[in-house]
Amino acid sequence: MDFECSFSPEIRDLVSRPALTIRTRTKVSGIAPLFQEGYGEIARFLKERGTHPAGPPFALYFNMDMDDLEVEFGFPVEAPLEGSGRIIASSTPSGKAVTTLYIGPYNEVEPAYDSLLKWSADNGFTPTGRACEVYLNDPSVTPGELLKTEISLLLAE
Repeated sequence: MDFECSFSPEIRDLVSRPALTIRTRTKVSGIAPLFQEGYGEIARFLKERGTHPAGPPFALYFNMDMDDLEVEFGFPVEAPLEGSGRIIASSTPSGKAVTTLYIGPYNEVEPAYDSLLKWSADNGFTPTGRACEVYLNDPSVTPGELLKTEISLLLAE
């Protein structure tokens, strides 16, 4: 990053919402095209059913193996909907989490995770190994250095 960035971790209780998602495994190098195609597929699916996302896109990471990421990504929806094909009915995560806002290119997000992990350790919390990113603006119209991502590490209760 070309600028000094500070993070303000805070504890939140995440509330589950219905969602439509795609769950898969990928290398971190393949995530951008996977997300671009998959979010578009889910958006078209919603439009065909006369509805739309009920919030910004999100991704839930079940591990941090950059060569074999297990990820579920999609959109929250107003009410539970049945999926089709690789699009599944799911939900956003719930439970206690430590959260921060990251501003910058997606591929430079590591310091935000480091900050959350350090804060968790310093404050006696244990991350579960699952992380959630909520993408607050559109990378097709927002410069990389201005992209806003809310990052949450789910915590053991």
